[in-house]
Amino acid sequence: MSLDTSAEPSAGTSAHQVVIIGAGMSGLCMGIKLRERGITDFVILEKSPEVGGTWYDNTYPGACCDVASVLYSYSFAPNPDWSHKFSPHNEIKAYFQRCAQEFGLLPHLRLSTQVEHAQWQEDTGLWEIRLANGETLTARSVVSGLGQLNRPNIPDFAGRDSFTGHAFHSARWDHDYDLSGKRVAVIGNAASALQFIPHIAKEVEQLYVYQRSANYVIKRDDRAYKDWEKWVFRYVPFAQKAARAMVYFRGEWLFYPVLRNSSTWLLKQWEKWCKEYREEEIPDQELRDKLTPDYRLGCKRILISDDFYGAFVRDNVELVTSPITGMGEDSVRTEDGVDRPVDAVIYATGFKTSEMHSAVDFKGENGVSLQEAWRDGAEAYRGVCTHGFPNFFMLYGPNTNLGSNSIIFMVERQVDYVVNCIDKLLSHELRALDINQSVQMAYSERMQGELAQTVWVASCESWYKNAAGKVTNNWPRSTLAYWWHMRSPDFADFDMRV
Repeated sequence: MSLDTSAEPSAGTSAHQVVIIGAGMSGLCMGIKLRERGITDFVILEKSPEVGGTWYDNTYPGACCDVASVLYSYSFAPNPDWSHKFSPHNEIKAYFQRCAQEFGLLPHLRLSTQVEHAQWQEDTGLWEIRLANGETLTARSVVSGLGQLNRPNIPDFAGRDSFTGHAFHSARWDHDYDLSGKRVAVIGNAASALQFIPHIAKEVEQLYVYQRSANYVIKRDDRAYKDWEKWVFRYVPFAQKAARAMVYFRGEWLFYPVLRNSSTWLLKQWEKWCKEYREEEIPDQELRDKLTPDYRLGCKRILISDDFYGAFVRDNVELVTSPITGMGEDSVRTEDGVDRPVDAVIYATGFKTSEMHSAVDFKGENGVSLQEAWRDGAEAYRGVCTHGFPNFFMLYGPNTNLGSNSIIFMVERQVDYVVNCIDKLLSHELRALDINQSVQMAYSERMQGELAQTVWVASCESWYKNAAGKVTNNWPRSTLAYWWHMRSPDFADFDMRV
């Protein structure tokens, strides 16, 4: 579904109460809740020609969410028409497009609009936002919906620029390139690769999967919804709410205790289930050993799939565990001295997660950039605001990612909190609303203390932490705890200027 945003009342206006950057899941939710509160002078700026965020960017074969669709959707906008328990990316994107339309966001959208720079102006109490086309906007408040997983990471292998074959990142899939009959190298084997490898393995002549470390994989148990189930979801609304609750509490009761590192017996049970699944799918002991993690479950992202292991028993798929040392004009070279000739390289190497919100150059008080403020690792009070950046809020910010549940649950809590802050800012005609520095420092210390009690600080590399080992991405407690934590702002935590 293509969105018609031709009737944009804000298109010729440069001053707004609120500017939202990003029209993905977070930015759209923010717009919906602002309208609900009666705040309508806002614009949503999106670099892509359509809404959807990560579901616009990630279109690789087999792309879907690893959270069941009944839960990976807004609580206020259930969808009875999901085709599967874990629906594909095109359905998820269509869902967010439909929400944008049904909740009246089309007049607020400016698509194909890249934001380059946002600067706090102390003298006016406004944010000045510069677009790639040279246009400048101003806003009383800025909300960043850029999230954590939006800037593809491509390792700088020796000789990478000399490779003459075709190369692309999984989040920028080249659908015009025909993989049929090609020799293909997939670098990486985590969340995205796990989904597309089984699909392209059926097309290519030879597939080499370069693995840095093995992953824990849980069976997805996906299936299509039957027509009668969709009927029940549509005409018995409580039924889908009940299904949503079951998925939610499974994450709270079965996954979260493992990540909290507080339930050894449950941790061992999940590791046992993963081992049994590997043994069921892969009869060859040597291959199975290569696909067996050498760290405790949960230290890295836990993956779910019904067909990932099955791809490796195909004759045209080789798992390579020797580290990559470089690339030639038509090959990938590994530490064991083997040059494997390839026609194409697909980078499934994740995102620059420690550089979150860096796609835009945010500058706060005294011209300090957000990345400078985060030089020791990203941190934000309750995940939504950072001292020195008045009237600036983030969605899916530092320490709000999950390993056990739906991020939409977290974002809805953040949006409610931020809407209350913006309402306070506007209704009391404040010039600046800035989190107190000592409050933020105390919060960050408490956050790192709680994170030290989770599996994420274990001795394995993951995108949850930065190069210094600081966990900057994940929330250390249950989502119920986050809900309680975010139920309303305490404005005594803020410095307010009029």
